[in-house]
Amino acid sequence: MADRSTPRTRARPRSPPTRGTAPPTHEGLPVIGNTHQLVLEQGGLYEDAAERGDVVELRILGFGEFYQVNHPDLAEHILVDDRDRFRKASLSRDDLGDLLGQGLVLSEGDLWERQRERIQPAFYMDQIADYADVMTAEARAAADEWGEKATVNVEREMKALTLGILVKAMFGSEIDYEAAGIPDIVAKLQEPGEPVKQPIARLVPKWVPIPMWRRYERGIREMEGLIEAFVDRRRAEGPETRDDLLSRLLTATDEAGETMSERLLRDELMTFLFAGHETTATALTFTWLLLAQHPDVERRLVDELEAVLDGDRATVADVPDLEYTEAVLREAMRLYPPVPSIPRETTEPLTLGGYSIPEGATVAPMQWTIHRDERFWDEPLTFDPDRFLGDEAERPDLAYFPFGAGPRRCIGQQFALVEGTLILATLARRYHPVLVSDPNVDLSVSITTRPLEPIELRVEPRE
Repeated sequence: MADRSTPRTRARPRSPPTRGTAPPTHEGLPVIGNTHQLVLEQGGLYEDAAERGDVVELRILGFGEFYQVNHPDLAEHILVDDRDRFRKASLSRDDLGDLLGQGLVLSEGDLWERQRERIQPAFYMDQIADYADVMTAEARAAADEWGEKATVNVEREMKALTLGILVKAMFGSEIDYEAAGIPDIVAKLQEPGEPVKQPIARLVPKWVPIPMWRRYERGIREMEGLIEAFVDRRRAEGPETRDDLLSRLLTATDEAGETMSERLLRDELMTFLFAGHETTATALTFTWLLLAQHPDVERRLVDELEAVLDGDRATVADVPDLEYTEAVLREAMRLYPPVPSIPRETTEPLTLGGYSIPEGATVAPMQWTIHRDERFWDEPLTFDPDRFLGDEAERPDLAYFPFGAGPRRCIGQQFALVEGTLILATLARRYHPVLVSDPNVDLSVSITTRPLEPIELRVEPRE
């Protein structure tokens, strides 16, 4: 399940298809097709498949008819312009349905529209400013702890930090989430997504009582119990007295003035908890890796922090002036998109990019290949935050879409950008990262982009 972090540059042949033909198929083995390539080298499989064209069929056991989409215009067709002809992929529902239920990530149609309407105000910028105090406090606490460590496993540190921020933003800044056992519960729920466990999770159904699935089911029950206790406590207090995310969800209404059911409330809280912290942690993990390998970028970042911040304290008021800091984060998400693809399922036979796609097929717009495509990005494998400053080069809208696109664009996009900017500013102002692990990082490019081995940094206090 590996992929080298520095992929090869490619120049792809582009001959137009004969309308109505089937897309090209990426070469594989008899019977198992591309399954072995997915297990051994995920990102490499996607890059090799992209050589075949903008729509390419992959044959992977358990995936059904699966088509990789490698052009931003086709991604826009699927996610924006013609989105009513596509639904959430069965793969996503199978993987996450028991955990996320009918939360925003998986719900469809009228239910999704009502829930989006109810929840959107909780993520307006003025509300995010209320959560920013938690972001700043937790980032400063992490910075203090770094001073006591010789080296850090940066992915583990970023996941712990973003989980702590999200739990306190959801349930209240007074919550001791470690005492509540939340990190241990989250570990059980995330175990099937760990790179070394993904082949088992794909091959062994959840109803088979292997230890991993037993821990996973126990984790769901434990988290549901915690959520129920938090909800009951907040209802007793009166949600109108608090300004955390839970209180806002309890009072959120749709167009008819109705609040959400207890089950939907559970599903949305689960969704925010698991979709909301790991992706930001992933973006920050690779940002640190890149900064440690590009001292010129780090120097410009620190120059901005010294000019903008009052000492070493970053606040939400500083965010508009931290332009280069945010550009560093955005460029890291271009090279290492936290979510490397957005699978959808066709609801009817259709034509995509001139090719015939059957009903019920999975089509996956692929950030991993589109973000690194030399047709849309000059020197695409170069880490260059200046791409996101000033006048950006003309390119298709979805040449960059780390948060998705269209009406289903991630509702927490602004939350994540503010959080990531404040964390990066707080820690980078105080510490210089030195990479002490292998710079050639092997990756898992699956539901999320993950390093297969720890990325270890020595964090040196700045003068």
